[in-house]
Amino acid sequence: MKKVIFYFIFFLILPTQIIASEKKVFYAGFSFSGNYIDKSSIKYTDPLTKIKNENGIDIISLSLLNTIKKTNPVSFKIDFNFADIEKGLEESVVMAVVLDHEDFFYEYEPITETYLNNIQMFFQIIFYDFKSRKLIAAIPYDVSMPFFTKKELSENEIREYIKTFYTKGLKSMDGDKNINAFSMVEEILNSFILKEKYKFRAGVTKVSFEEKSLPFIPERFKKNQNYLKNVFAQLFSSRLSLHNDIALVPYTEGMAVGAKMKQQFVNSDKIYDIELPKPDFNIEISVRGFKKVLAKKSDVNNIFFWATFINLNIFQPELNKVFMNNNLKNVIQKSIPAQIENINDWYKFYIATYELFDECSLNIKNLNKDWIKKTNDSDGFSKDMQTVNKLMEKLK
Repeated sequence: MKKVIFYFIFFLILPTQIIASEKKVFYAGFSFSGNYIDKSSIKYTDPLTKIKNENGIDIISLSLLNTIKKTNPVSFKIDFNFADIEKGLEESVVMAVVLDHEDFFYEYEPITETYLNNIQMFFQIIFYDFKSRKLIAAIPYDVSMPFFTKKELSENEIREYIKTFYTKGLKSMDGDKNINAFSMVEEILNSFILKEKYKFRAGVTKVSFEEKSLPFIPERFKKNQNYLKNVFAQLFSSRLSLHNDIALVPYTEGMAVGAKMKQQFVNSDKIYDIELPKPDFNIEISVRGFKKVLAKKSDVNNIFFWATFINLNIFQPELNKVFMNNNLKNVIQKSIPAQIENINDWYKFYIATYELFDECSLNIKNLNKDWIKKTNDSDGFSKDMQTVNKLMEKLK
């Protein structure tokens, strides 16, 4: 079984004008992104917000608050006296931690009779002007937490593991330390320089799934493609920013002038519309298709290939200037015991896509000829990657 490690992925949206070092930022708490009528994208976390202590604070907000109180940001001071979120403060900068979406999936290994489970969550730390409801900065990050069990988990058991992940933390597969969903928040805030304005902005503005990809997408995602579009946008954006130190605007479906990001606090029914800045440089991701191939068959093990095919288009719409518009591919190989009949193909395609986004982002700065050859063996692609590297420097 391929070893899966715990990882945090995050990226910074870095405006250009630093807010004064003594600037006060009001901590507003934990919230959800979007108007989740059926709560389907946060079905494990939402019920946990109903579990409260003797002071009326839910267990997730309390865990996050304890983390925030340990921070020591270099460019602002956090004020915890934001008592009435409904009224707000006229000229206040507000900070909140937002859950965009969550997922749980697993694979079964019959040889060891073990289930490899994985909790995945996508968060953003956002700063915005409370009066104008305009976003100042956002720091999206995602968390993947794999763990083993000897039985298939029920919905209630999954929720209990997620509850522990939020509060006490779970032990990572490659270490002895307990990690919780907010472990990275302290590190992010301590090193983050809060600023007011963007000189240049870039961001994923469109994600689409072509016909050849649809047969491989699980039914639960076909019914809610916006969820999957957010996942793919954030996977790419986080890798691009992490490896190239650039400013990015959060993705929202149908990005346009005056685009909004919806926010709902756990203790309020009110939905806040946070206005997002318009990117100067657009990134469009088209998932062209997925492919699975049985390369070698035997009575003991079968060798499979899983491939993901992506089109990446980076351009400046106002000048009609294209920096790259290329087809990329990535293939992963795995030996599967012959007696396994139900293989989680989607998880393999997901990993192949994640690796492609990660390696593409790394190669923008440091081109690797072997990676170029297996991903898009053309002279034009190599030149386009160098052009994008110059764009990355412009965005810093």
